[in-house]
Amino acid sequence: MFGVLSPCRHRLGDELTAQWRAHMCGLCLALRDGHGHLARLTTNTDAVMISILTEAQRGIEASTTRAGRCPLRGMRPATVVAAADPGIRLAATASLTLAAAKAGDVGAEQQLGLAPPSRIATLAARAASPLLRRSAAADGGPDVDTILATLDRQAEIECTTTCLDELTGPTAQACAEVFAATADAADVPANRADLATMGSDFGRIAHLLDAVDDYHSDALAGAFNPLRASGTDVDSALSDCRRLVTAIGTRYTRLHLGDDRLLRAVLLDGLRHAIAQRTHARTQWPPYRPPEYPQSWPYPPPFPPNRGFADRIGPFLASACMGKACCADHWNHCSDKFKEPCCDGSDCCDCDCGDCCDCCGCDC
Repeated sequence: MFGVLSPCRHRLGDELTAQWRAHMCGLCLALRDGHGHLARLTTNTDAVMISILTEAQRGIEASTTRAGRCPLRGMRPATVVAAADPGIRLAATASLTLAAAKAGDVGAEQQLGLAPPSRIATLAARAASPLLRRSAAADGGPDVDTILATLDRQAEIECTTTCLDELTGPTAQACAEVFAATADAADVPANRADLATMGSDFGRIAHLLDAVDDYHSDALAGAFNPLRASGTDVDSALSDCRRLVTAIGTRYTRLHLGDDRLLRAVLLDGLRHAIAQRTHARTQWPPYRPPEYPQSWPYPPPFPPNRGFADRIGPFLASACMGKACCADHWNHCSDKFKEPCCDGSDCCDCDCGDCCDCCGCDC
């Protein structure tokens, strides 16, 4: 699932977790009912927050309905926010609009040489973009055409400027429109100006964090990265994000809201958590051996720190299934520890032949 915000279930508690799941599952089912099963792939946690933001402004609980069993819920039924709820309708439009903009951006990057050439990416973007645009426009809500026109300028801007504020501008403008639309959906016009500014700051944060995540992979692939293009290092980008979160928190206090416990946990705490994750995540090994690093292990390891599961599973299977783990010193790619072989000649017999395959004791 996509999105900057990923609230921690253990910090939310049971009540708020159930409310979060009701909004998330409600968005997924609304996309399915309105646009087919494939549309569920556009479900976005940031769009879920849009539904929560709308509910908090309305001051009344969102309308709910009963949903059937789902594998992602352990085949349990659940109470979810209804597809007709104003917040869910706006969240569905936001999810589809973001997906349409992403598909268009991929195609533009291919056309303008801002990303490594890929025929598959070009064809996929060309096929998906018009379908997603039609789906987003069909849901009503904010002016989807205006938002997409703003985001369509992204690739052109990347070709003409190295100013970081200009590079993050389209995302900021688009998010400002969506945040402001929640005030319209909730019929609280007094919130509109503050929400537009909060949305602009949120959009810049999302763009900067995406650039931080891709900082090294873009360099290896030869793809455009706004931080490298503007000469901004990762620490400076994260510092900008923290400043923007503070600004969002200041304007948050001016909003007219009802029960905002879930919104505060998802939006404010969620942004702080997203930035903290990237602040403490090392992406390169230090040039020197850390004092706590075992002296008997090779340094630096032949893989980057803080790898995800997808980056671990291949090397782990190769080491475990092809015999290296049994007969040679090796890296355990699950624990990132350097291990001795699982067996040697002494494991097989009492002799000193050193051949673990010759265990029968005969001279055949």
